[in-house]
Amino acid sequence: MPRERAWLSVVMGTIVFTMALSRETNAQRRRIGSDGYASRIDTTFAFSRSGTVTLTAHSGDIVVTGWSRDEIHVRATSDDDNLRFTGSSSRVSIDVGGSHRGSDTRFEVTVPYGVRVTTNTQSGDISVHGTRGQLEVHSNNGDVDIDDIATRLDISTLSGDIVGHAIAGDVAISAISGEVRLSDVRGNIDVGTVSGDIGLRSVAAKIVRAKTTSGEIVYDGTIDATGRYDLSSHSGDVKLRVPRDASAQLTVSTWNGTIDSDFPITLKPGEQRISASRSKRYVFDINGGGARISAETFSGDITIASNGRGPTGARP
Repeated sequence: MPRERAWLSVVMGTIVFTMALSRETNAQRRRIGSDGYASRIDTTFAFSRSGTVTLTAHSGDIVVTGWSRDEIHVRATSDDDNLRFTGSSSRVSIDVGGSHRGSDTRFEVTVPYGVRVTTNTQSGDISVHGTRGQLEVHSNNGDVDIDDIATRLDISTLSGDIVGHAIAGDVAISAISGEVRLSDVRGNIDVGTVSGDIGLRSVAAKIVRAKTTSGEIVYDGTIDATGRYDLSSHSGDVKLRVPRDASAQLTVSTWNGTIDSDFPITLKPGEQRISASRSKRYVFDINGGGARISAETFSGDITIASNGRGPTGARP
């Protein structure tokens, strides 16, 4: 009798498991539909920390967060049956297909730390927090908000503000219209925008390039003695805030603006220019020279400060 009861228990357990699996399969079929598309996806499964995730929402928001589990959780919704999902233990892709690409969508994805993420949207905001891996962002119209990214950050936008914090890796940003504000960055930076301010604060980088056609540029961070820092604005102020013991050679120029420095300035003969058109260009060293710093603006002021800790020097 005990052996018969044990056998019966195994059979009943198998039946229950089979019924549960059948219900899950039917639910999945209802979501995906006969044409391979869905209006809603909600699933969790094992995923590698070295995997890649690609999310493409033509009109809608994308939210990605990181966690310590070796699993990925995908929740995606659309107001039409146009979600296309493919996934494995190392690669996930969610896209909007079919003939209704303009429908409203929302992707919420949680990934293991270290996963590489690529996001694309025509119109919608993108938020990526705590993934601790490489991130690539493409957006036509929408804001980008990110933090706790590692290895590398690449962003390309047409219209929208970009805010980034706690980035441990190199940064490359190209924007047409919108502000760029980065803080707590440990890596080289290359930022360019046509119309918008650029703010770089709490930065530790050896190479920095920041360029805007219309907007202010602020750099507040360390200076590597062997580094290169190029800040250029056509119409806007350029502000440098560096440690008082920074060693650098500065080249500063403005066509219509003032040049103000907290550091003592010793002008080098033959390397200064003041024209009748009010254009000014100066080359000088601070603390013996070292890094190469260039600050240029066509119409704006240039300020070089030591965060209130340096000596007050002469002003050209």
